[in-house]
Amino acid sequence: MASTSRTFWLTAAAVLAAAGGALIGAAGLGPEPAAAAPRADACAGRTDVLGVDRVIEIDTAEGPQFGLQQYKQFDILQPGEVILTFDDGPLRPYTTPVLKALEAHCTRATFFQVGKMAIADPEMVRDIERRGHTVGSHTWSHRNLRSMAPALAKGELELGVSAVSKALGHPIAPFFRFPYLADSRAMIAHAKSRGIGMFSIEVDAVDFRTRDPGTVHRRVMGDLKRAGKGIILFHDIQPSTAGALKGLLDDLKAKGYRVVHMVPKGQVKTLPDYDAIAEREMGKKAVASAAQPLARRSVVWPVQAGMAAAEPQPAAAERGPAAGPGTGTRQRTAAPAAAGEVLPWLAKPAQTPTATPPPATTPGPTARTPTAQPASQPMPAATPASAPPPARPPRPTWRTDETEPWQLRIFRN
Repeated sequence: MASTSRTFWLTAAAVLAAAGGALIGAAGLGPEPAAAAPRADACAGRTDVLGVDRVIEIDTAEGPQFGLQQYKQFDILQPGEVILTFDDGPLRPYTTPVLKALEAHCTRATFFQVGKMAIADPEMVRDIERRGHTVGSHTWSHRNLRSMAPALAKGELELGVSAVSKALGHPIAPFFRFPYLADSRAMIAHAKSRGIGMFSIEVDAVDFRTRDPGTVHRRVMGDLKRAGKGIILFHDIQPSTAGALKGLLDDLKAKGYRVVHMVPKGQVKTLPDYDAIAEREMGKKAVASAAQPLARRSVVWPVQAGMAAAEPQPAAAERGPAAGPGTGTRQRTAAPAAAGEVLPWLAKPAQTPTATPPPATTPGPTARTPTAQPASQPMPAATPASAPPPARPPRPTWRTDETEPWQLRIFRN
């Protein structure tokens, strides 16, 4: 199964006949002479790994749609075949073990990458392609395009395409997946007009709901057993997927599943206006830090408006023990006030000593007139004013988008 079999090309009007395993299309059919990128010699002839059983070259000129969960137009897989796809990355701490697991099985996948994540670590994007995987796009900042005005949604899609292409160094594959799988008629029409293929799924790892690799493994294998085949959705920003993938691929091999790899017939054509924006953002980029992951689930959410700017974090050796999960971006702490200095809004007014009046007495049948206090008797000593509390650092300053550091602006809506 590890040997590379026939490579086909698929037009937007083509349909895979499951019974005969042939591609029948109104526009034409036939074997594509171009083969997949050569695998390393270490993978040649191996039968103990998944490998790549079949390569499909997809012509996206008419904006075809794949993935039976949403789109019923094309069924490109035969029983027992799977397509491995990864969304939302790259995020180096988790994308790296994903790539190693795929390499250990001499197999390939398609990565739908978020523009902001890609330009934060362009070397990771290029490493994915160097290993023979296909790179597509997943919008600029993982916004829900269905809930946006069409003009804004178009910008989100196009800037994502330009940003991932800029990080890669050349145009990417014209493959696109809607965040949350939330398409719309307007955006489907736009993608079709741009010659971009749209990909849904058939099996969902739901890896953002757990950090347990075993849960991801069992869910994928269970759903795949019921479906018999499918496009599988993972997220390479998830520790659960990073930990589960090696064992999952072992299980796919043991149960006789075969991997199909998708490659494009051509590259996407980026738009100059969005290329200019991506170029500007690329100039400001900062490589994503492993200690400060930009996302910990499938949703790439924005930093809240008004959050204080963060100072650059020291290197891991200087930083000490790593922070626990969910610590997020560290806030900047301003220098404390000088010794003896009291911040104006923390100072308390001095307490003025006041005389305590004698208790009032109620005359009764046997009441006697109270004896007057001698005039020379001193008043009770007043309680000294309490010392002001320790000075606190001033509140962090708020910054505009143009002055915020990249680490905070990277997910600004």
